Amino acid sequence: MNFTSLALVLLLSLSSLSFAQTKSVENEKFVFLNNGATIGMIVKSVLKADKQRLKLTDQQLPKAKEIITNATVSFNEGVKKLKASGMTNKKLRALAVVVETDKVLAYKPLLTAEQYAILVANHKKVFPEGKV
Repeated sequence: MNFTSLALVLLLSLSSLSFAQTKSVENEKFVFLNNGATIGMIVKSVLKADKQRLKLTDQQLPKAKEIITNATVSFNEGVKKLKASGMTNKKLRALAVVVETDKVLAYKPLLTAEQYAILVANHKKVFPEGKV
C-alpha cells in the first residue's frame, strides 16, 4: 500500500512538472520561412554571422543572443499579424527595417565603438531608409 501511494505521488508530481514547463521560444516555428526552421535555428545562424563580422567576445555572446532572439521573435510576431491583415512587400520591408533598427540600437551598449561602427555601416548598406 505504501509503495503504490508513493508511486502515485511520484507519477503525479512528474506529470504536473511536465505540464508546468513552457515551450521554449527557440523551438517555435518561424512563420515566414514555412520550411520548418525554428527561431533557435535562425538565432544560431545570425549569432554565428555576428560573431564573425563583429568579432564578439565570449562575454558579449549571451547578451547578443538575447538581442537576436528578441528581434527574431518580434519579426515573427509581426509577420503573423501581417499575414492576418494582408501582407505586401512594402509592409514586410517596413517591418524588417523597424526590427533591424531596434536590434542595432539594442546592440549599442554591448559593443565597442569599432564594433558598433561596423554594425551601423552594414545596417545602412542593407536598410538605407533605417534611422540609426
